[in-house]
Amino acid sequence: MAISVQKSLNGKLKDAPWRGAYCPLRTQRALAEATLRAKVEAKQKADLEQALKDAHPRDGVYAAAGPDFEERCAKFNDTVVTFSGKSITTASNICNIEKTRVQLPDTVRIGADCTLRPASGADAVSVQNVDTTPDRENLMFKKIDDKTVVLWIIKDGHFTGDGRKLSYCSDQVQRAYAGQRRAGKPSKN
Repeated sequence: MAISVQKSLNGKLKDAPWRGAYCPLRTQRALAEATLRAKVEAKQKADLEQALKDAHPRDGVYAAAGPDFEERCAKFNDTVVTFSGKSITTASNICNIEKTRVQLPDTVRIGADCTLRPASGADAVSVQNVDTTPDRENLMFKKIDDKTVVLWIIKDGHFTGDGRKLSYCSDQVQRAYAGQRRAGKPSKN
């Protein structure tokens, strides 16, 4: 079956008419299914991207809870997470993130090249070389809420201890740290 098609604008015919053919029902159904499938896949992709974003801890300065929490926050010497800058600095290690893998909904496993900080004390824990770990992952964050995470060091495929529970430092500390980074000054730690 063929039809004649012509555009109109404000009730007046415009451009030359052209012939169109009615597609078979099977073709129309296939097109409708493909369109629906594309919409579902786009929504799934958007949902996954949001879930991945939600799983990552916020970039910024963190410190373990305790009586000197505010002091450690102000010195930026406990833990600084910058997924956007692909680095994590802990009290004893400086790590460059090579890869991340999200275990939904709240856990991020990390493969990072870490070096022990020169000023680390005797109780410092060295992070195992990523090349010698199963799955090439040596750190893991579990997001408890928007301001609390647990950081584990993975050694030989196993967690070392119960992990360090870290809290996001105050907005004032975050602004001070961001200002220091923008100014390009070395950190206080």
